Amino acid sequence: MVCPARVQEFHPSLLVRPQPFRTEGPKGYLLRLAETNWMPLRELGQLGIIYEPRALIVQGLMPNPAIDPELNRIVGVQSRLLHDQARVWNHRHARFCPHCLSEDAHWRSGWELLFHDACVQHGVWLVDQCSSCGERVSWKRDTLLRCQCGSDLRTEQVGACPENVRRLSEVLVGKLQDLEIPYSPPLHKTDLEQTQRLIRYLGTYMSPQAGRNPLKIQQAGAINASWPITSLAAEILADWPNAFIQSLEKIQSDVAPTDARKLGSVFGYAYHYLYRGLGGGAFDPVRQAFETWLSYSWRGGLAKRNRRLGLLLLDRATWIPASLARDTLGISHQRLLHLIREGVIEGETYLSQSGRRFVMVRRDQLDTVRQGLDGEIDMKTAGAALGLTKKRMRQILRLLFPNAHKLGISASTPWSVPRADVENLIALSKDLPRVSIPDEGSVSLDHIFRYWAWTAEEIARLIEAVRDGDLKPDSYLDGGSGINGWIFQENILQAWRARSIQGYGTWLTVPQVAKLLGIKQQVAYDVVNKHLMHSEAVHRQPRGGVRVHRREIERFKNEYVFCTEIAQTLGMSPRKAKFLLAECNIEPVSGPGIDDARQLLYLRHERVEKVLEMLKARQSRPLDLF
Repeated sequence: MVCPARVQEFHPSLLVRPQPFRTEGPKGYLLRLAETNWMPLRELGQLGIIYEPRALIVQGLMPNPAIDPELNRIVGVQSRLLHDQARVWNHRHARFCPHCLSEDAHWRSGWELLFHDACVQHGVWLVDQCSSCGERVSWKRDTLLRCQCGSDLRTEQVGACPENVRRLSEVLVGKLQDLEIPYSPPLHKTDLEQTQRLIRYLGTYMSPQAGRNPLKIQQAGAINASWPITSLAAEILADWPNAFIQSLEKIQSDVAPTDARKLGSVFGYAYHYLYRGLGGGAFDPVRQAFETWLSYSWRGGLAKRNRRLGLLLLDRATWIPASLARDTLGISHQRLLHLIREGVIEGETYLSQSGRRFVMVRRDQLDTVRQGLDGEIDMKTAGAALGLTKKRMRQILRLLFPNAHKLGISASTPWSVPRADVENLIALSKDLPRVSIPDEGSVSLDHIFRYWAWTAEEIARLIEAVRDGDLKPDSYLDGGSGINGWIFQENILQAWRARSIQGYGTWLTVPQVAKLLGIKQQVAYDVVNKHLMHSEAVHRQPRGGVRVHRREIERFKNEYVFCTEIAQTLGMSPRKAKFLLAECNIEPVSGPGIDDARQLLYLRHERVEKVLEMLKARQSRPLDLF
């Protein structure tokens, strides 16, 4: 028996009254309803039939809420969005998936949403243009499944879309229907309209082709206009926050080094919109990701008058002005610029529009730099501590202290020397016995400085030999200072110098290295130039050059072995040795075809030794007699 109140409300105007499907969109349902009753779509409005639960119930197009509460909820949600947030819908362009229409002939609600570019079920791009007439599919057509030209929409061809775009369309449907599906962190608290705002923001402002005001999109409902936006937004949301951070880095790196480094000038309205257009707690994860990136990667200044950024962010900002860095380190601006040029501290120089030059440096490197500065002294102080004249100190400075460097770019700028290197040399005199007069046949280092015709390089090698323990003074002369009081036996010094000249000293030239290793000089230069053997530059030679410590040769022999040596051990050609080693999955680390070196070089590890023993054992076996 029908309730009298229900009968009183029931005033149908249509003969055929199909109900909306739960997955059907408002425009699609009204078009299907009009087609079923053989009338134009505009006449439904004239009859007072609109997409609203109460109006549909009166027309007998919806069941009572008590009978189907879920359908009434879905239609109610979509109806409220139509009236309160009309911009979430794609009113101008009708999109569809031909596969879905072929399977079930009704218009999905997701297709009617802005930025819903892909079919969630089939993973293909939606279609909004008829291939027969070339026109956009209109909402004013008379038939749901046919274009206004009469072409069947179910026969349209589609292409596969990226998975992240399909996933983004699924997110929009989930937000519309309030489905329980996992969302990316920035979408945890957003509703449908906020989700679309975030898609528009990420897909336009994070694009390298973003214009002055990219949020104003011409024909935003057309697939050819929206797919670049949704594709970029989908990639960023799928790899959050890494892809978002990479986009910020790209925007920052594209700004010319001479341009001013202000948030507004680098990011334009993208920065302001993040705090104005994306206001509210729902977008907090986006702002947090942006501020986190600012704290460790932003290379411009952050002013405390910026009320959008918290004081905690400003205090932990990685990039700070040069004036603050100078005050923290207690150095001059010239010295700070030198540290930047030398790579001691990372910094960048920018030029404002007014022509003012300013420098930004990394805050997290200041503590390390400060410790290094505390451990440095100038060349004059270092020479006085070692007991060397200014002229002698200048001659051997770069030879004896390879880490010494100038504090500026001008010729008059003083040199800086590591304090620890100087103190280590002075400490070598601590345990030496003191004598007033050198014994017969002995000579002090000060005497060598004054009267022996040794070159600066030979003097530096002598001091290094003492420092490395290869040569030890017998005693120390009272009244001496620093290292000039060291006393040596003359015959021992002369013998040491002769060995050094003949290639048996502590430091060797590359030709001497080649001779000791039994290889050609070019091969030795390859080893040194490929940094397989550590070397030091010799600045006092007319054409420069390098030298190698004797200990480095022993290290090289223990870690590497040439293919020629392996071949000689096995009694075969190097080519055959290389072939046998390759069969055992042992490949060279240097040589022809690898780094253009002249000889094949292998790591001398335990596996190579075992293979060599196996090959030698195989060669020593007697032939089997049959």
